[in-house]
Parts: sequence; structure tokens; C-alpha cells
Amino acid sequence: MRPLPGLRWGWTLCALLVLPWYQGLAQVRPDSVRRDSVRAPLPVPAAADTGKAPAAPQDSAQAAAAADSAMQVRILARSDSVRRARLADTLRAPLARFEAGASLEVTPRLAWRGEAIAATGALTLADLLDRVPGVTTYRSGWLAGMHAATYLGDTRRIRLFLDGVELDPIEARHRGMLDLTDIQIWTLDEVVIERHASELRIWLRSATVTRIIPYTRFDIFTGDLNTNAFRGQFARRFANGFSLQASGQQVATQTGRVSAFGAPTGTTSRLRSDGTVRGYMTRVGWARRHLSADLFAMGTSRDRDGHTPRKGFDSLPSFKGGRRDAYARIAYGDTSAGLWTQLLYGTVSTVVRGDSAAAALNLPGSETPDDSVDAPPLDTATSRRQTVIAVGYRGRSWAVSLTDRWRRDGDRPWHAPVLRGRYAKGPLDVAGWREWRGADSTFREDLSLRLRPVSWLTVSVSRSRREREDTAAGPAGTTVRAEGALRLKGLWIGGGMLRDDETSVDNPVLLGVPEARLRAVGAQGGLVSIAGRLYKALGFDLQAIRWNGAQYNRPQTQARAELSVVTDWRSRFPKGEFGLNFRLAYDYRSGVPFYYGQKGAEVDLRVTETAQVATGVLEIRIQRGTLFYQYRNLSGGSYEQIRGITMPPAVQVYGLRWEFWN
Repeated sequence: MRPLPGLRWGWTLCALLVLPWYQGLAQVRPDSVRRDSVRAPLPVPAAADTGKAPAAPQDSAQAAAAADSAMQVRILARSDSVRRARLADTLRAPLARFEAGASLEVTPRLAWRGEAIAATGALTLADLLDRVPGVTTYRSGWLAGMHAATYLGDTRRIRLFLDGVELDPIEARHRGMLDLTDIQIWTLDEVVIERHASELRIWLRSATVTRIIPYTRFDIFTGDLNTNAFRGQFARRFANGFSLQASGQQVATQTGRVSAFGAPTGTTSRLRSDGTVRGYMTRVGWARRHLSADLFAMGTSRDRDGHTPRKGFDSLPSFKGGRRDAYARIAYGDTSAGLWTQLLYGTVSTVVRGDSAAAALNLPGSETPDDSVDAPPLDTATSRRQTVIAVGYRGRSWAVSLTDRWRRDGDRPWHAPVLRGRYAKGPLDVAGWREWRGADSTFREDLSLRLRPVSWLTVSVSRSRREREDTAAGPAGTTVRAEGALRLKGLWIGGGMLRDDETSVDNPVLLGVPEARLRAVGAQGGLVSIAGRLYKALGFDLQAIRWNGAQYNRPQTQARAELSVVTDWRSRFPKGEFGLNFRLAYDYRSGVPFYYGQKGAEVDLRVTETAQVATGVLEIRIQRGTLFYQYRNLSGGSYEQIRGITMPPAVQVYGLRWEFWN
């Protein structure tokens, strides 16, 4: 059936009418409208009356830019907050630190931490001990030479503790005296000298880190006497609490045609304790919250030439050997607050190689002019183990601890328990030490007090009593020291007295004298002290002691003065990116008598010449790098610290210390 012609044309007409309406609907979709397609004015609500002229209408493009900038600000703020959170997360629980010493000085002049140790200008531990009244240091030469010290004329009255482990002088050639060249102060984070009336305890803390950002440090310096040195340190903590540290040094002080980092080539004229000193320090550990465990090792190896003395005096033999100290530690708690306990197992080993071992034991094979017997080289090795168990508690104003050091020397074990206590509140500070049967079988009891009744007055008193288990080794005795100081603006000016009972001291065999135990009569001495600031960054420090007479291994008069300028110049560099450290020091000591044996019925007593040495130090710090320059013995005159052994003339060294967090 065919459709009607009128109906077909009707459908066509309806389609033509509906198509424009459908296209109009498609054109008004919201997602297809341009921003500027609507040109009709829109009603805007009236602005609040602020009393200011109305702002011109903002263009739509500017509004879009403002929205984009606001979004950018929010993104940057979020990124900064994430970065701050990540930086805060770089800190990890610190490794255990042993209980620090109690330095009850008028000013904190015998305690150094971090960069302050190097800022003193000290290159060795003997340089730091020169600042302590009553300490007499001895050197056979420059950095590679033998360094030793006595306190009140006795070698056994200076004791060193590294992280709580006592550093015992076990070398056969030392006879109970520690060679301070084996102590590497550049690996330390803190040095505290605890000065009691009759004994000096030096508390050393090895450096540790708490940030997971790697830490690196380099020390490089060179100078006179072919001095060349390099030191490097690396440390890092990891996210799981693990810790890794490694460091090493190479120091050479040689004259003649000798390589600074190798063996001699050709002839050499090294006659003043020249040689090389190598050292290392390493640690692996782990810490989380209150629990920590670590393994630590430190060692030195030295190759030192003999020292030819002036005519008519004894020479010092050459030395080739080393020392290794290591310990394993498990600890709980923090010694700065609350309950803490630590268990350490330490070991020390020393070795003396070749002819130096024969010379140390006075056996054939030592290189002496009168020896015509050729013996094979002799190596000697000694070792000792030490177990330390310590527990303590520290409150707000008081602290108490009990430590037991258990040693085994061959088949002979012994315990040396120590009870320590301290109370500090208001103007009063008291510290006590009681030790039973120490490393030298001596009972010790120390009590020190510091009182500051007013802000301008400080009084310090210390009393020590000692008693040997073997009475034949020396009589019991008491030592008392009393000091007072007044504050005049920025300076503390004071003085005091020191009285030491009759005692016996060991002859310092390390210095080339014969082995002997000497009787020292009771003595009294006077102390003078000035410490503080003269004006702004200008500081001054003077320490002097004078006895009623000279004794074995102890001069009658000693004095040390230091003028310093230490500033960060914050007015010019508010962020602390600059620092200046200038020091001028002067050391004086009268003659020191040494016992060299008997000549028939007479005593062979030799007294050193009076020594006067001036030293200058200049350091300039820029950011994390420090340029330093030292000039020792500014006058260039000859002097001696061991009879017949002339020290080097004027010595200049300069270099760079640079540390950074990668």
C-alpha cells in the first residue's frame, strides 16, 4: 500500500521544525561555554562599607592567576612540612655514654667538648695537661716523640678513663707510666679533667653521632721539621638505629732526606725523636630508646728514632711498636637522668718490636754505643683484660654509682670497686670517690667541695687519703688543697694552698732514668689563679704554683699564662658563619731534678735547665672549615724537658679542619 503524498510531506515539515530546537539544546551545555562568552552584566552584591575607595573590578585572567598562586603556596607549605618531618626523623637514640667526671673548678676551664678541644691549639693530650696546676709534662721531641706527665711528681697519680674503661700502662718499658702519644684526642668528643687533691682523673669520651645524615671530617696540616699530617673521620646512623664510624690518621715528623709517608731513602740525620705515628678508630653499634650495644676499637702504631743527647748525657733509644684498646658494651638507660647500667668488656694489647724491645728490657740487642753483641731482634707483646660493671642513678640534684673493675693479669685476677657520689644544689656542690684496691693495689678516698655563698665568691676544698696494700711500697698519706676566688667584673682572681704528706714516687723509667722507688718528703705549695674575660671577647688565664722546694720529678715553680680572643662576631655575622680564635701562651718552669742512680756514696742528681716557651695560635673559621696556624717556641731558643735532651727550635704548622654533613 503506498503512503499518501500529503502524509509524507507532513513528516518532512515536522523534522525541519524540530532540528533547530534540538541544535539549540546542544549549544547550551555548560562544559562548552567559554569564560568570556557571557557578556551580559551579572548582579554583584554590594560591598561592605569600609570607608575606603572601592577597588577596580579584577580581570578574570588575574583572578585565575591568583588562584594558581594560592595553590602553589599550599603545595610549597605542604612540601616544607614534609621536609621538616623528615629532618626531625633523622635523629636517633644516642649510644651509651659513661658517667662523666666531676670537675669542681672555679670556672669550667678543665672541660672541653667537641670543637672546643681543637680550638685550644692542643695537638696532643700533653698540650691539654699543661693547663693543670701541679702537672709537669715531659717531651723528647715533636709530635712523634715520647710524651709523659706526672702529677705532684708521681707518675701513678694520673689516671685515664676512656668511656669508663681505665687505660692501664702495661708496657714493659713504661714501668707503670703511660706514653700520652698513644692517646688520640682528635677522636674524642669530650675531655673532663677531674682534679682532686692527690690524684688527677682524666675522663675521655669517644665521639658518637645521632643523625642519619653522614658526617665527614678532614684535618690536613704541614709545617717545619717535615711535618705532614692527614686525618679523616666518617660517621653515620641508619634508620634502624645502627651506627657506623671509621677514622684514621697519618702523622710524620722527619728531617733529612726522608719521605714523610714512607721508609727512609738514603742517609738520614734524624736524631730528635722523629718518626711516624699512625692511628685508627672504629665503632659499630645499635641503639633504640633506652637500650644500646656497640663494639669499639682504637689503636696507634709508631716508628720513632732514637734521640741523641748533648755530650755527657744518656740517649733515648728508638722505638717501634703500638698499642690497641678495644671494648664491647651493653647499656641500658642514660647517665644524665634516671637509672642506668652498663657492662663493658675491654682488652688492651701492646707490642714492642725489634731492638726497641731489647732496649726496653735492657737486654742484648739494643743499639747502644757500648754494646758489641749482635743478638736477633726481640719482640715483646703484653695484654690485659678488664671487665667493667656499673650501675647508677641520677636525680635532679644528686647522683650515685657503683662500679667494679675486674682485671686479670696472667693468672692473678683482682677486683677494684668504686663508689661515687655527687650532690649539687644551690651554692653547694660536693663530689666523693671511694676506691678499694685499685690497679696499683692502693685504697683511695677523695672528697671535694665547692661553695658559692654569693655570686662574687667561690671557695673550693679537696681532701684525699691514700693507703697502699703493701706498706713497703710507700706510707699512707693525706693531701689537702684549699682555694678561693673573687669575681671582679668578668675575672675570677684567687689563690690557695696545697699540702702533701710524705710519700714515695716511682722514677719515670720512660724518660731514660733507672728504675727506682724514691722517697719524697712532705711539702707545701701556694697557688695563684686568674681566669675570665678582660673585655668583651678578650680573655686571660693564669695558673701558677710554687712549692717550698723542688722534689724528684717536680719543679719548684711552674706558671702558665694565656691571652685569648675568641669570638663569632655576631654583630657582623648573625648566622654564625665566621669565627676567630687567637691565643698567645707562655709556659715557665724551673729546673726539675731527676734521679740517675748512685755514684759511690753520692746520689747522681741531674736538674734540667729552666724552660720558657711562648706559643701563638691563630684560627679563622668560615662556615664549617677552619684554617689554623701555630707557632711554637716563638723566641726560637733552646730548652729541655728531659735532662740532656734538647727540644726542637721554633716550629710552625698550618692547615685546615673541615667538617660537613653530606
